This record gives sequence, C-alpha cells and structure tokens, in this order.
Amino acid sequence: MRYDECMKTPRGMTLVDVLVGSALVLIIFLALLGLLRASLLISSAAKLKSGATALATTQMEYLRSLPYDSVGTVGGIPAGAIPQNTTSTLNGVTYVTRTFIEYVDDAKDGQGVADSNGIMTDYKRARVSVSYMFRESDRELVLVSNIAPPSIETTTGGGTLRINVVNAAGDPVAGASVRVQNPSAGPAIDFTTFSDATGVVMIPGAPPSTDYRITASKDGYSTAVTYARDATNQNPTPGYLTIVAGQTTSSTFAIDVLGALVMRTFSSVRPAFQIDSFDDGTHLASVSGTQAAGGALVLSGAPGSYALSGSARSTSTAPTYLKEWRTVDADEVVPAGTGIVLRVAASSGTLVPDAMLPGNTVGFSSFPIDISGIATTTYPSLSILADLSTSDALMTPQVLEWSIHFDEGPIPLPNRAFTLTGAKVMGTTGAGAAIPKTIIATTTDASGRVTIPLEWDVYTFDTTVGTLISESEPSPYTLEPAENRTVDVILQ
Repeated sequence: MRYDECMKTPRGMTLVDVLVGSALVLIIFLALLGLLRASLLISSAAKLKSGATALATTQMEYLRSLPYDSVGTVGGIPAGAIPQNTTSTLNGVTYVTRTFIEYVDDAKDGQGVADSNGIMTDYKRARVSVSYMFRESDRELVLVSNIAPPSIETTTGGGTLRINVVNAAGDPVAGASVRVQNPSAGPAIDFTTFSDATGVVMIPGAPPSTDYRITASKDGYSTAVTYARDATNQNPTPGYLTIVAGQTTSSTFAIDVLGALVMRTFSSVRPAFQIDSFDDGTHLASVSGTQAAGGALVLSGAPGSYALSGSARSTSTAPTYLKEWRTVDADEVVPAGTGIVLRVAASSGTLVPDAMLPGNTVGFSSFPIDISGIATTTYPSLSILADLSTSDALMTPQVLEWSIHFDEGPIPLPNRAFTLTGAKVMGTTGAGAAIPKTIIATTTDASGRVTIPLEWDVYTFDTTVGTLISESEPSPYTLEPAENRTVDVILQ
C-alpha cells in the first residue's frame, strides 16, 4: 500500500485520547456540579433569611402600631402583653422569635444622676431577633427600633437597676447573660438581657420592690446569683436587690471562665509478691532437663535415671503499679551431691548485670536475695533462672517454691466518695458561721478519677471514707480561671 493510501485510511482513538477526553469531561462535570450545589445553597439560605426577615418585620411593625404604654413584654420592664419568646413554622422551617423591650435613658439630656430632668425613661427600644437553623448552624436576624412617647417623656415612678458584670480581675465581661426575676412585682418580672461592652446592664423604669433576683452567667463561665434570706442563711451575700423610686440600685457580679480539678484517688504503697509452688508448669516459661512434679521443680526422669543437669525459667513478674523491687526467695531441698543455683533475669531471659545485682552472674544458693538495687525503670519485669545439678542419678535437688517480692502502688482507688468545699461564701448564719457557696460531693469513677468543672476559688478536700495519707499538693487547692489542675490523693 502506498504512503498516500495509508494517510487516507481512517484512524481510531488511542487510549491516551480516551483518558484525556474523559479527564476533561470529568473536570467540566465536577465544576458544573460545584456551581449547581453552591447555587442551591445560596438559594436555600436566601429563602430561610427571607422567612426570618418577614417574621421580624411583621413583629416590629406590630410593636410600632401599639399605643406607647402598651409596648412591653410579659415579665419584662416595661411590662406588657407581648410574649418574650414565640415559635412559628414557615415553609417547614422552625423560627424562634425573641422580643426584648427596654427603657432608654438618652444621653442628650444627661444619664443617670446627671439627667437634667431626672427622667431616665426617655423612650423605649425594641429588639426583635429571629433565629433558625441552616445546615446545622444557628443563624439569627435582628431588627432594632426606638419607640418614642407621643409627647414629652414622663416618669414611670420606678427606679433604675444597674448590674455590673466583671471577671476575676475586675475587668468588664461583655455579652454576659443577666436574668432579672421578681415574682413579687405586679405583674411578675422574669426576663434575660445581656451586658454591653463595658459589662453593664442598665434597666430604667424598674418597679419599686425588695425582691429583685439576679443571675449573671455566660457560656463556659461561672454563675453569680443573689441569695434568699432564710432560716439558715440569715445574712445572704449578696441578697435580693431593692429598687426605690427615683433612685439607682447598683450591684456587681463576678464571673469568669470555668476551670477544672481532676481528682485521682489512690491506695497507698503496699508489699506484694508472685509465688510459684510448682503444682504444675503453668508459671514456667521454659524448661530443659527439669520438670514440675509433685509440688516441686526437679530434674527430669525418675530415681536412678534423673538427668545430671537441667534448667528452668519462670514466667515474668510485671506489676502494673511497680514501686520497688524487694527480694527473691526460694524454699529448696538440696541433698548431698546435688546443687541449685538461682539467677535473676529480665523477662526475656537476659541476666541482670552484676553492676545492678552483684553476684548475679555466678548465681545464688542462699536466700532471700536482695534485689532492691534493680532499677524499676530499666527492669519493669523480672524472671527467675534456675540451674539444677546432681552427681547421682538416684538423687535430685528440689525447689519447693520460689517468689519475687516487691512494693506496688499507688494503685488507683475506684468509687471513692469525697467532698470539695470552696472558700467563697453565700452568706452567714445568725451565729456568724460562713455558708460556703460551693460544696461538691462526688465519687471517683471505676478508674479512680473524676473531672469537676469549677469556678476560680480555693477548695478544701475531705474524704468521707478512709484516711487521707498524702496529696500531690496540700489542700486547700487554689484554682485560677480557666485552669485545669490534677490532684492525686492517696487514701487508706
């Protein structure tokens, strides 16, 4: 066939052509798929936000349509008939609408005691937030509007409540949740607001009362509250707050990031041992020319045919909570013409060097052997090597039992009950005895451990069962904000 005819012959696609073409198609397809997915997500997010906007706008317009004196929430300051929280479903999506209304002391005519006309309820501010879930994350839309009275502002006859939220160092805590309750007011008050950038919550127009109950908190922080006066706590610190008409009541609440005490309970160090009485060969790792028979380690064979020599190695002794090696002991019968030599080895069978156990290479024939010089870090487990010999096939030496003695501990002590008592107080009794703010009664778990989230304070440990032997640090324990501290306690 001529060259020009070959050139005219149709050609197929090679494997490389197919792979390159497939890769290009795949790239384009994945890009289009990504664009489609992003478009759907944007569309879904816009739809959900549109629903939240509609609900928030509707609620805000409703508030604006009300007479000024009617703008208030159930349990709020100012009081009214508007629920603080409502739940609604729109297009299959659940929305939570929160309405918060407060009085505002406008800075233009002075604030607080510097107010030129002494009226700190100049107008009202409404905040409507609508929250919903989108792709397992919380979303929120917020509308804020000022609502002015129809004429010049007038006093509501109430006082002003000022809450300062600070941390352990006295610095302001912004965004802290402040719950205000007063079941004695008419109507009852129960609402939650948040501290500003200076850690302050100002609540003008609060009805006069001696029963204002405050709770200050924040996610991951401790909680500070006011306490009731009762038969036990006759001098609460702080007690419920009092509001007087035309006056400002201030109170400071300290909260900070929670820390944790990890308490671990242990039993004290105790003597222990591992023994083999040679009832069988279960505790022998290897034997050569020896056997465990009749409660003794002897040379293989029978009277008249005993092996002239043999050896054996015990299984390793590896205490989980090894503190110190003590001794190797043996009970033996050595007739005339026979001999027994014991040596101490690692679990692998390698002899412990003479530098750590003098005379170990030659071996020992008298007992007990002092092995307290063997480092537990180098040798966390040990075994016994035995060499038996006889010059008369009628006789065999016998090792009736051998043992390795050691100290173990501290060992985790599970399910141990104890209490932690903080130094902060919530008041005193009539006799002046302090009432601790924090008393934690708890129990360690099956591993002898428990983690206790706590606020910064000084805590005293007290065991309810057993006797305290020692601690990794002496009680009381000082815990700083956000500090995680582990304390080991040895009990008997």
